[in-house]
Amino acid sequence: MKLIRAIQAWGTPHFRDELTAEIACMGVAEWPLQQALRSGNYVLDQPPTVMINGVDENGEAIVVRVGLFFAVADAGSCCNGDPSQVEPHEEYCVVQLTVDRSTGETRVELLDT
Repeated sequence: MKLIRAIQAWGTPHFRDELTAEIACMGVAEWPLQQALRSGNYVLDQPPTVMINGVDENGEAIVVRVGLFFAVADAGSCCNGDPSQVEPHEEYCVVQLTVDRSTGETRVELLDT
């Protein structure tokens, strides 16, 4: 993952907005959401809602704690012919992004499970 727009906006009043917008465009495959599941067993292919929890500078890196609200379902829990609908629900996790300030290369680590 690379966060180019975010590093270009670093140090400006627009940093959080740019970071949030760039993260919001990422697909679910970019995040460790399957590992963060608590009650569902399948992450739906819907973009997560992003909440920036904190931003710090650490040498040549920008360290960001991000809350992600994401849609999940209990896939495979219905019997054949069961008319019940599988209702998606929302789960939450916190990830830490370590962004290299010179390249935008970003490491993602799940903090909250």
